[in-house]
Amino acid sequence: MGVGRFANRLRAFMNNARGLGVELAVVSTPVNIRYLTGARIETFERFGALLICLRNGESTLIIPKLDEGKVKELDLNYLTYTDSEGPRALVERVTSNCGNATVVGFESNAPLRHFWLLRSVLGGFKDLPIDDALVSLRIMKDEEEISNIKAAVKAIEKGFEAVENSLRAGLTEVKLAEVIRDVISSAGAEPRDILVQSGPNSAIPHWLPSSRRISDNDVVVIDLTATYNDYYGDLTRTFTVGNVNDEFIKIYNLVKRAHDEAITAVKDGVTGSYIDSVARRIIREGGYGEYFIHRTGHGIGLEVHEEPYISSDYVKALPRGSVFTIEPGIYLQGRFGVRLESNVVINSNGVVEVLDSYWPSINHAD
Repeated sequence: MGVGRFANRLRAFMNNARGLGVELAVVSTPVNIRYLTGARIETFERFGALLICLRNGESTLIIPKLDEGKVKELDLNYLTYTDSEGPRALVERVTSNCGNATVVGFESNAPLRHFWLLRSVLGGFKDLPIDDALVSLRIMKDEEEISNIKAAVKAIEKGFEAVENSLRAGLTEVKLAEVIRDVISSAGAEPRDILVQSGPNSAIPHWLPSSRRISDNDVVVIDLTATYNDYYGDLTRTFTVGNVNDEFIKIYNLVKRAHDEAITAVKDGVTGSYIDSVARRIIREGGYGEYFIHRTGHGIGLEVHEEPYISSDYVKALPRGSVFTIEPGIYLQGRFGVRLESNVVINSNGVVEVLDSYWPSINHAD
């Protein structure tokens, strides 16, 4: 990604933040620093933030000295401090050059210690959230971002192919997760969360792989995430081992119908709540509404969960460039669950595109 792209993002963010009335913006979450500058920074308990003065348009990244190697080759204004020095003097220098701002913007999930440090340096100021100024940019992916997501999705689909070739009774959830992880890595992506949920565990949506051995007649839900150039793909498929009963077939087909009709309902400008209602109505009318216990989807990008959300309370319109999951599910506790998840983009021309195409043979059950 070229330097000019980051400069354009930074300028666009500044325009948004000025519109909110912010004089000094403090961007401290690693994902937003990455989005605005290209710097891959994770300072953990140490102070790290991009300070952006909206008065003069200057931005300065303050990081620990030990992280300098991550930014040295970037076209980026930065300052470093050692543990013995601490960041306070650098924050004082930058804020002084900004005229000791009286309106400071923070991300809602910024570390509280960052707020306290700015408060100790500046004294009293009005604090405002800058989330909307960032989300309105990040929600609309450009062609390169979408290409990265597509590459992550294709690697995940290789993982599903490996599942279909390897899945058998006696294999542990952990071992199957290892197989998937190796295949995704070989496909050129970075494996992230690899969730293998077999038998009764398939009814627990965020179950982590365990030592449980997969048995004959098990339902196995596989939820995979991976990144390519830091951008996420996130897919789920439901597999079976051996024979399945009629109730499973009924539920699987119901979830697949909810999945398909929700995707059909996606249009440029419709709300996330509307798409959620389409999937939820189908499952409710099928008699399993109380067992659909989560939202229908979420945005993906530099984070695995980001805006837009395909949920009952997300009343914003879905813009062109947004990429998100559609993942209805039904969960019968103690028995089995079914979840089917695809990744969808509304392209810049308004055309809706499903990024994944691989389905295991169970999808064709009648």
